[in-house]
Amino acid sequence: MPRICQTPPGQYQDVVMHVIFCGGAEPLLRSLIAESIRNLSEDFPTPGVRAALAALAPVAETPLVALRVLFFLLLNQDHRMRVRLCQGGIAPYLPPLCAHKACTLYESLREAVVPSWIKNETVTLLDFAESLKDAYLVA
Repeated sequence: MPRICQTPPGQYQDVVMHVIFCGGAEPLLRSLIAESIRNLSEDFPTPGVRAALAALAPVAETPLVALRVLFFLLLNQDHRMRVRLCQGGIAPYLPPLCAHKACTLYESLREAVVPSWIKNETVTLLDFAESLKDAYLVA
């Protein structure tokens, strides 16, 4: 049974919900992006992959919506980050993502959300970020 069904009524915010909806998620997002880039660099230790990941590293001026999009694009490939989000320990004030919700969310990312953004040049970052919100809420 999903954890959200077992907790008492009230506001429940897991780590992914915080990343998607919270305006103050930038420091956490930057940390998760850096970790995910390191993970993928270790998983795919080729110069081309490392160069591509280095080009993706956010700068100080990167807007929050771009950080969110980048995180989920990396998450789509980073199996260690997907597991870590469900295990917890990312932030002491945020519970981990429910494994049931994670499974549905990750499948939606892989099968629908990311491919539709890649295939259609008219989908903006804001549109992509909205589709991430929808995928999370539906999961």
